[in-house]
Amino acid sequence: MSLFAAIGYMVREVFVFVSYVKNNAFPQPLSSDDERKYLELMEQGDAQARNLLIEHNLRLVAHIVKRLCTQNDVMGKGI
Repeated sequence: MSLFAAIGYMVREVFVFVSYVKNNAFPQPLSSDDERKYLELMEQGDAQARNLLIEHNLRLVAHIVKRLCTQNDVMGKGI
Protein backbone atom coordinates (compact mmCIF):
# COMPACT_ATOMS: atom_id res chain seq x y z
CA MET A 1 0.00 0.00 0.00
CA SER A 2 1.42 3.40 -0.91
CA LEU A 3 1.97 6.11 1.65
CA PHE A 4 -0.81 8.26 0.20
CA ALA A 5 -3.28 5.38 0.28
CA ALA A 6 -2.38 4.68 3.90
CA ILE A 7 -2.83 8.33 4.85
CA GLY A 8 -6.14 8.47 3.00
CA TYR A 9 -7.34 5.36 4.80
CA MET A 10 -6.33 6.74 8.18
CA VAL A 11 -8.02 10.10 7.62
CA ARG A 12 -11.21 8.38 6.46
CA GLU A 13 -11.23 6.16 9.56
CA VAL A 14 -10.76 9.18 11.82
CA PHE A 15 -13.72 10.93 10.19
CA VAL A 16 -15.87 7.83 10.64
CA PHE A 17 -14.85 7.76 14.29
CA VAL A 18 -15.70 11.45 14.75
CA SER A 19 -19.08 10.94 13.07
CA TYR A 20 -19.73 8.10 15.49
CA VAL A 21 -18.97 10.43 18.39
CA LYS A 22 -21.18 13.23 17.07
CA ASN A 23 -24.13 10.86 17.26
CA ASN A 24 -23.50 10.42 21.01
CA ALA A 25 -22.84 6.73 20.58
CA PHE A 26 -20.48 6.53 23.55
CA PRO A 27 -21.54 5.80 27.12
CA GLN A 28 -21.80 8.76 29.47
CA PRO A 29 -18.74 9.51 31.64
CA LEU A 30 -18.59 7.81 35.02
CA SER A 31 -19.16 9.73 38.21
CA SER A 32 -16.06 10.53 40.28
CA ASP A 33 -17.00 7.89 42.84
CA ASP A 34 -17.58 5.21 40.20
CA GLU A 35 -14.36 6.09 38.42
CA ARG A 36 -12.41 5.84 41.68
CA LYS A 37 -14.04 2.47 42.44
CA TYR A 38 -13.21 1.04 39.02
CA LEU A 39 -9.66 2.40 39.14
CA GLU A 40 -9.12 0.53 42.41
CA LEU A 41 -10.57 -2.65 40.93
CA MET A 42 -8.39 -2.26 37.84
CA GLU A 43 -5.29 -1.92 40.02
CA GLN A 44 -6.24 -5.28 41.57
CA GLY A 45 -6.27 -6.84 38.11
CA ASP A 46 -9.98 -6.68 37.27
CA ALA A 47 -10.15 -6.76 33.45
CA GLN A 48 -13.85 -5.82 33.35
CA ALA A 49 -13.17 -2.67 35.38
CA ARG A 50 -10.35 -1.77 32.99
CA ASN A 51 -12.60 -2.21 29.96
CA LEU A 52 -15.38 -0.18 31.56
CA LEU A 53 -12.97 2.69 32.26
CA ILE A 54 -11.74 2.60 28.67
CA GLU A 55 -15.25 2.58 27.23
CA HIS A 56 -16.47 5.45 29.39
CA ASN A 57 -13.44 7.61 28.55
CA LEU A 58 -13.64 7.20 24.77
CA ARG A 59 -15.58 10.46 24.61
CA LEU A 60 -12.42 12.31 25.72
CA VAL A 61 -10.34 10.57 23.06
CA ALA A 62 -12.93 11.43 20.43
CA HIS A 63 -12.95 15.08 21.53
CA ILE A 64 -9.18 15.27 21.10
CA VAL A 65 -9.32 13.59 17.68
CA LYS A 66 -12.11 15.91 16.56
CA ARG A 67 -10.10 18.95 17.60
CA LEU A 68 -7.04 17.70 15.74
CA CYS A 69 -9.09 16.96 12.62
CA THR A 70 -10.45 20.48 12.51
CA GLN A 71 -6.92 21.83 12.80
CA ASN A 72 -5.77 19.66 9.87
CA ASP A 73 -2.91 18.52 12.04
CA VAL A 74 -3.64 14.83 12.58
CA MET A 75 -0.41 13.68 10.97
CA GLY A 76 1.66 16.34 12.74
CA LYS A 77 0.49 15.04 16.12
CA GLY A 78 1.43 11.46 15.28
CA ILE A 79 -2.10 10.08 15.25
